[in-house]
Amino acid sequence: MLRRRNLPRPLSVLAVLAAVLFALWGIGGQLAGNSTLTATDEMVSSSPWLDAGLSGPPTHNWLLDDTYTSELPSTILFKQELQKGEGTGWNPYEAGGTNLGNVPNQALWSPLTVPYYLLPTWIAPAYGRLLEIVCAVAGSFLFLRRLRVSPAAAVTGGLIFAGSAFMVSWVGFPQTRVAAFIPVLFWTLERLIQERRVRDAALVAIPVASLLLGGFPSVMAYAMLTAGVYTVVRLLAEYRTTPKRLALTALGALGGLAAGAGLAMFQMVGFLYFYPTWLVQGRAQTPQMHLAAINLLETFSPWVFGTANVTQQPMFILKPNLVEAMSYISAAAVVLVLVALAMPRRGRALLPRGVWIVLFALAAGWTLLIYVGGAPLEVLQKLPVSRALFAANYIGRSRSILDFLLGVLAAVGFDLLLRRRAELPRLTGRLALLRVWPFVLGAGILALGAVLVVHGHHAVVATHNRASVQAFKHHLLIGALMLAAAGVCVLILRLVRRPDPAWGRKRTLLVLRFAAAAALPLLVAAQGGAYMSAYYPKSSKTAFYPETDTHRYLAANLGGQRFASSSSGMVFGTNAAYDLRSVNGHTFINAPFATLVEQIPGNPIFFETYIDFNADHAQATNPVLDLLGTKYFVTAPSDPVLGNPVNAPTDGTTTTLQPGTTVTVPVTQTGPLRGIAVTAANTLQTGSTATLEVVIKDASGKTVATSSRLTSTIYKGVGFNVPVAADSVAAGTKLTASLTVHGSTPLTVAADQGALALSTIEGEDDGLRLVHVEDSAIYLRLNAQPRIRWASTATVVPDQAARLALLSSGKVGADQVVLNSPGPAASGQSASVDVTKDGTDTVTTEVDAKGAGYLVVADADQSGWVATVDGKSAALLPADQGLVTVAVPAGKHTVTVRLAPPHATLGYAVSIATAVLLLLAVGGEAWWLRRRQG
Repeated sequence: MLRRRNLPRPLSVLAVLAAVLFALWGIGGQLAGNSTLTATDEMVSSSPWLDAGLSGPPTHNWLLDDTYTSELPSTILFKQELQKGEGTGWNPYEAGGTNLGNVPNQALWSPLTVPYYLLPTWIAPAYGRLLEIVCAVAGSFLFLRRLRVSPAAAVTGGLIFAGSAFMVSWVGFPQTRVAAFIPVLFWTLERLIQERRVRDAALVAIPVASLLLGGFPSVMAYAMLTAGVYTVVRLLAEYRTTPKRLALTALGALGGLAAGAGLAMFQMVGFLYFYPTWLVQGRAQTPQMHLAAINLLETFSPWVFGTANVTQQPMFILKPNLVEAMSYISAAAVVLVLVALAMPRRGRALLPRGVWIVLFALAAGWTLLIYVGGAPLEVLQKLPVSRALFAANYIGRSRSILDFLLGVLAAVGFDLLLRRRAELPRLTGRLALLRVWPFVLGAGILALGAVLVVHGHHAVVATHNRASVQAFKHHLLIGALMLAAAGVCVLILRLVRRPDPAWGRKRTLLVLRFAAAAALPLLVAAQGGAYMSAYYPKSSKTAFYPETDTHRYLAANLGGQRFASSSSGMVFGTNAAYDLRSVNGHTFINAPFATLVEQIPGNPIFFETYIDFNADHAQATNPVLDLLGTKYFVTAPSDPVLGNPVNAPTDGTTTTLQPGTTVTVPVTQTGPLRGIAVTAANTLQTGSTATLEVVIKDASGKTVATSSRLTSTIYKGVGFNVPVAADSVAAGTKLTASLTVHGSTPLTVAADQGALALSTIEGEDDGLRLVHVEDSAIYLRLNAQPRIRWASTATVVPDQAARLALLSSGKVGADQVVLNSPGPAASGQSASVDVTKDGTDTVTTEVDAKGAGYLVVADADQSGWVATVDGKSAALLPADQGLVTVAVPAGKHTVTVRLAPPHATLGYAVSIATAVLLLLAVGGEAWWLRRRQG
């Protein structure tokens, strides 16, 4: 029996203080509300916020855009709907409609998302991250204590995992909310293996359910696979001679797994139903798709290959990107892992049976898969039992489980340094080989390190960027110094503890030993806190989804319709935070709806979860957008003006617009006008707040339109367009343009005979009308059909290709619907449609029809939605390829379309029943034990 030794309390307290230091260093400012732990500083550097003057300091981290385009808007909407007591299953504001609270994609039901519902949303991400740190450190502590690791070392192991690259770089994503529960999963399984009680099996269900609710299946699957292997090895090691105990404990683990799935079933039913309906493509993996071995240099020096901060060049140079590739665990952790590996006999003696071997085997296996790939990865990608996990998920994301394993091994190494030899039982073995093993290991590590440094240097030199080479050397030196500092601490702990009578009782040496032990968690905390602080965004609270004139205009005029925007006109997905319906979106897209959108020239779906547009005339006027009820098309003032450009003649002369001086010139175009343009004589940096103001007046001096555009960069010889909302001016109206530069730098532009050469962009009969220019240029789409409309006629086109050709031809009128298969006959008679409710999960209309026809809802509601007419179930038919329709007879009727995924009620029933059964099982066991003892 291994004899425990209580380590000095000060060391345990210091380890906890190191964890606190790490958290405060990394996110203290965000926790205090000085800034927000979101990348919205990058968001507001784009239109319309940029043109509204809301852009602040340079973006701190440019790799977190998915968080403000997808995760945060979904959370804001979900929280808002919860507060209103409305439906929360559906997000109708992007991509024709998408799942919200009925699938785990955004981790909306994860226990670690609770701060978002209790705190103001702008500050909640910081406290969400703090909760992740607490979960990761506490879970690791509990697991390591179960492995008989001392408290100080256990806290340090949790700190290493909480500060590892995966847990830091994926901030704001569901990935970390899944990974934070990995230590808890291992703790509950080890507790079950040791205690073999019903309550322990029930406890396993909690992290399993939390992993499932975290919304990132690959991280969950990597964790479950690794935990499964660990559990099998531990069960065989402990109970191979007692088959009954082995079988019962294994059944307990399986029961806990099943119970966890049952607790999460209210979400998993929706995921299993909707997943096949989404556009899922381009995820195939090959054995060559893995991280480069040189990424291992980042384990002790995070910035050796560049940063994610545009203000701190050079930028990250390796592929795929810093979020996916960063491999940091801290220099002290690297040294401690090597200590654990160098002392296999003591490690085996310290830990329960089989633990040392399985931990190192799993860590080595994941390391080879992540950084080498090749044949082992190929086998896993092709085996039927593992293909779904490894062939469709990037292997680099298994750093989540590898970082945990390395944190555990580092804690073991630390504890081995803290313990006396007498505390560990003696093991028999080949002593000669074990005595030279540390030297063999050290030589091998030094050789591997030298190879990685050489190859890493070659990779940096290949960029031909002197700053990258200098940064590589600088950060490599810092990492090496951190390794050396940790190494010195290890040497002190090893030397001072040797049984030398001359040293044994000297206070100075004992203090030195304590200082060396205390330095290791502090080194982890300091390097990790600095890494986290440098990486994390520090956006201003005012940059957290501020409202602009563009948002106000759309909110006042959009109604139940949609808008579409260029990628520079509005950041896609953010509109969900403002309750504005858009065709654009960053989400999983319904597959039939995606097929319809793909008919738009240029294919706005350039990635499977992205719908975004260009400032392109063909896209802005496409008939598919008409079918989708797209009332407006939004572009940035810097985008090309959509219209007919007429270039002014120039003769090589120039004229200069002085700041604050207004120059008025006649506009050659008479009638509808969408923009004017001047051509700069030289490239000019005028400052982020400088603008060119344009005032358009008619012959009577009446102001027709006023507009301005930031002139932060003007390029020589390139037309500088300024959109103006004079698109409703009658043909033949003579206009003048008054131009004023607001700023400190004059603007020299092309002229004709000394007079400013003013080019124009004419309005034309193209189905667009430029109706509003301020932070954005907003075009009214004149041919847009109502999103909820009456179709008095129906055309049946069973062939998808023919159906798509018809729908994209512009020949489908507002009173016509295109069906996949025959439905009830339509009368050709009109009807009035009054939309009484247009919510997230329900659309209700009052229809007064002169004859039979179809109510068309231009939403992606073909899956999981049902319809009723006057309260009676009605068929919800596929229509217009990706949309839906309901056949309605003549007369007055109430038509409701609502979200009702199949088996959703069953999912909730299973989750509730599972929770009740777990409580009964735990309570029953407690009653039985009390009765037995009494």
